[in-house]
Amino acid sequence: MGTTPPSIEDLAAVMDADSETSLLDQVRKLAVSLGFDYFMLGVEVTQPLLRPTHHVSSGYPLRWQRIYQEREFLRKDPTVTHCQQNTTPLIWSEQLYGETSRDLWEEARAYGISHGVSIPVHDRSGTKSMFSLARDKPLEFGALTPSHALAGARLLANSAHYAMSKIIVPDLIKRRTPNITTRERECLLWSAKGKTAAEVGLILKISEATAVFHLNNVVRKLNVANRMQAVALGVSMGLVY
Repeated sequence: MGTTPPSIEDLAAVMDADSETSLLDQVRKLAVSLGFDYFMLGVEVTQPLLRPTHHVSSGYPLRWQRIYQEREFLRKDPTVTHCQQNTTPLIWSEQLYGETSRDLWEEARAYGISHGVSIPVHDRSGTKSMFSLARDKPLEFGALTPSHALAGARLLANSAHYAMSKIIVPDLIKRRTPNITTRERECLLWSAKGKTAAEVGLILKISEATAVFHLNNVVRKLNVANRMQAVALGVSMGLVY
């Protein structure tokens, strides 16, 4: 296996990826060039008043991915906890896994995922990403020194974060945006301006009952309890402005 730090051209290719498939192909190639067998890219999008939404692209063995999901290892994975709460790189070690996550460590070792690094990247928009590289040997074994491997991983993590923000994040936001009709949006807009349903009806030249009908639809589609919550959430999501 060749081990070389990623070049400027390599990083540009990651940032220029125009699909998730091309991004993963580039990342996989550079993970190998850094001396790692496996990789994982995860992104978390946070919007006001909404639960975070996630997307994971994994280069781990499929069997390990299934075990990880079935046994809900995400809840106890110390690398995930670190990357959600910190912006500093994390080099894996056995000491990282305490009593509650020891089974995760043992299972991962069986699949050759015992040593690696995790790089968190947080940006001002509220998007967080996690980039992990893994293999079955300590970082000291390889053509690159641990410091060079870590430096390469950090550069790759930031390039991948940029690419995911361009390719994956917009789709995550779009998928969680409810299908609000033009009339429902208009009713919500006037409601946000403090108008009652009767006043909304007069402004839009519809009956009060019809205005109530549209506003109730918005409440249901946004999965909130009342009109005030719908207005607050609609503003935060950019549905009204």
